[in-house]
Amino acid sequence: MSIKNRIRKMLGFLPAKGQLMASSVISGVELLLQFLRVAQLKRQGMKEFILPVEDVDTEKECHILASGWSLNHSYQNINREKSFIVGFNFSFLKCSDPDLHFIENSSTKSHGFFINTIQIYAGIIRFKVFSRSKVVFKNLSEFKNSQKNIVSLYSENAYFIRDRHFRIFGEKMILPTLAKMCDETNLLPQSISSVVGLILLAKSMGFKKIIIHGLDFYGPHFYGGDLQSVIFNDGLLPDPLCVSEIDLDFHKTAVGENGVGVIDLIKAVKDEFKKSGVGLYAATNKSPSAEILGVYD
Repeated sequence: MSIKNRIRKMLGFLPAKGQLMASSVISGVELLLQFLRVAQLKRQGMKEFILPVEDVDTEKECHILASGWSLNHSYQNINREKSFIVGFNFSFLKCSDPDLHFIENSSTKSHGFFINTIQIYAGIIRFKVFSRSKVVFKNLSEFKNSQKNIVSLYSENAYFIRDRHFRIFGEKMILPTLAKMCDETNLLPQSISSVVGLILLAKSMGFKKIIIHGLDFYGPHFYGGDLQSVIFNDGLLPDPLCVSEIDLDFHKTAVGENGVGVIDLIKAVKDEFKKSGVGLYAATNKSPSAEILGVYD
């Protein structure tokens, strides 16, 4: 177990107030770093994506494209005339012209981060996402991301958004943390999985029907195992998979490092949204998330 994970586990034994305080301290450091980065990005001409967003038709359905295998079952059912589409990372392989497309990695901190940075940028260029969509860089406060890389790759073609990370160190922190996330309307709230932040963004934009594609908890990505081929060599996306063809081992984010994963958080989000008349649904009954969210008809 890494030192970071040991610290997280120790914090999970603190009372709820202690955990909230620890999370606030970490968040405060990140917000300070983010303040400095924002100033640098603005000086170099990069535009900010400002919340709240008011120039959207909130009568439309909001479809959020995650990366799970069930996206290959559900994407074709989207009615574009009735829909506002939010893409993320490699979803441009399925939809190169969403209304919003979020990216989150511009880093040379490790070989894996560097490869991911190059693949995303090359794919966005090749599939002409910059000219078809509003592209927004998120995770500005994460230490792995380089402000210089962000500017050099995206400054003329993309926006940046300020974000805030909410740590959940144990089960008793789910509801208090979610309440704080729902109250955050000026920054992009994030916790455990990017899809959670995008769901909360959709709600803060005013959408009443939010449909999630590819939130699957286990199994491969919708683009399969050969991302290089799909982006650079005209490779085809894999055919839709059946559950019987999928490895049922849960993803790390699904179960969480502290016993709280996206499964637990998404259940709480669904219940919280009901209170304000916002519907949160899975896009297809093929997805494991349909057992929690129900399926949008």
